[in-house]
Amino acid sequence: MEAARLDLPDSGEQEMLSALTEQAYRQLPIALVVSLINAFLLVGVLWGGIESATLLIWLFCLVSVTAFRFGTLRGFLNPPRRARVGDAVWGRRFVKGACAAGLVWGGAAIFLFHPSSFTHQVFLAFVLGGIVAGGVPLLSPLSRAYPCFAIPIVLPMILSMALVGDRVHLIMGLMILVFGIAMLLSSARVNKLFRDSNDMRLKLASSIAEGSTLQEMLRIDELTRIGNRRLFEEHLASEWKRADRARNTLAVISADVDHFKAYNDRYGHPAGDRCLISVAQSMAAALQRPGDAAARIGGEEFAFILPQTGLLGAEQVAERIRKAVCDLNLPHAASPIAERVTVSLGVASSDHSSVASPADLIRASDAALYEAKRRGRNQVATIAP
Repeated sequence: MEAARLDLPDSGEQEMLSALTEQAYRQLPIALVVSLINAFLLVGVLWGGIESATLLIWLFCLVSVTAFRFGTLRGFLNPPRRARVGDAVWGRRFVKGACAAGLVWGGAAIFLFHPSSFTHQVFLAFVLGGIVAGGVPLLSPLSRAYPCFAIPIVLPMILSMALVGDRVHLIMGLMILVFGIAMLLSSARVNKLFRDSNDMRLKLASSIAEGSTLQEMLRIDELTRIGNRRLFEEHLASEWKRADRARNTLAVISADVDHFKAYNDRYGHPAGDRCLISVAQSMAAALQRPGDAAARIGGEEFAFILPQTGLLGAEQVAERIRKAVCDLNLPHAASPIAERVTVSLGVASSDHSSVASPADLIRASDAALYEAKRRGRNQVATIAP
């Protein structure tokens, strides 16, 4: 048998199935322990009233089924074994275990039914009713598990009562039927509650993930796929505070692609976009530390944040960035300074006397960039002492 809707391809339903299967198996240890305790109590009470061989055979069957279900539980809780098959398979195994347990308990309603002791009959009905009722919260996460467990218990008990044939037993059989139907309806309701609860949890998790992805997208430049101005400003503010608390140095590099308007005029805007993508990726790759950040802050304008970096170290990084762009060997026939695409870079650090805020640091690196352009471009300039 299969758990409800086990094979639907819809990813949302698969996530729901995974959550419900997890919930069912997490509750299974309680069901197994309670089943064993009730089984031994039942055998103890009926000992002497029912043939001992019959009691022991029935108890052996129940213990065997419980061991099988415990083995399935161990497999599910073992990550490598669980990963080898899908949740649909684990769901089916759970339902099969519930069916097997229901059949064994249903067998008690026939083979352990005392033909003449009304007290034993009532006790047996009480135990089986408790087993049926107790299974509602434990087996309802997977909708087919509870009916497969409860129906094989209730029907034999009704049959045993009906076979006695007197008025009292017929009424008791009718009461058991009504009780069984009520438990099935309760299980369906509990299953819906489980599904609704997990649906809300999955939607919340999805919303959080989508929100996180959206926030990340808002900080990525759509063309070059590196950081944008928003990321640059937020990261700079954060790193400035961190550097201020730790009394570390923070450096910023400003960069421009040299004569990029002439490049667009010569090769066209699509080629210009491809150029910017290549330049941006190569410059970002030139950064070697996880804390460093690259961003496109304008058309052909870029900026880099280097935490815990002084002026000399930032100048070395800037030169590495400049060389990485040159090594692309992107033709630029319209450039008056080189036959390939080049960049100019300005470097500033927070330990300069004129830098007292993130805005000052940006202004200083822009001033250094202007100096690099004034000197002829395709070079690195630093803020004046």
